[in-house]
Amino acid sequence: MNDLAGLFLGVIAAAAIVQCVFVVLAARSLHDTGERVKDLCNRFDRELKPTLDDLRQGASNLRAITEAGHAQTRRIEGLVSLAIESVESAIESARTVLIGPLNSIAGVSAFWGGLRRGIDAFRGAEGRKRSAPPAPRRAEDSDEHMFIG
Repeated sequence: MNDLAGLFLGVIAAAAIVQCVFVVLAARSLHDTGERVKDLCNRFDRELKPTLDDLRQGASNLRAITEAGHAQTRRIEGLVSLAIESVESAIESARTVLIGPLNSIAGVSAFWGGLRRGIDAFRGAEGRKRSAPPAPRRAEDSDEHMFIG
């Protein structure tokens, strides 16, 4: 049994050595893979991170521009509404200033026209002399006697 036990012990030792070689090779491969991942992360930090930072800055600038545009739009809207109110107020003031006196001028003009017409009528009545009343018509002078009816 000693020979058989020694043989199994040798096989176990050889298997342990082979197993150790595989573990060392796997560890080395894992180490190399870790180095590649580390290089990839470094490249990412070097190349992509500045681009991402630029994108973040661009988005921030775009947000600021949009907010400024909204503020300008609100300001312009306020100015336009103020201008419209001013124009409407000016129109109403002009209407009040011009229409009021025009109404009184129209009244004065109508009164003056009526007065002139009355004076003209009075002058026309004095200038005409009364004529004699028209002579009565005779039946022979009209054409009614010719009507057959």
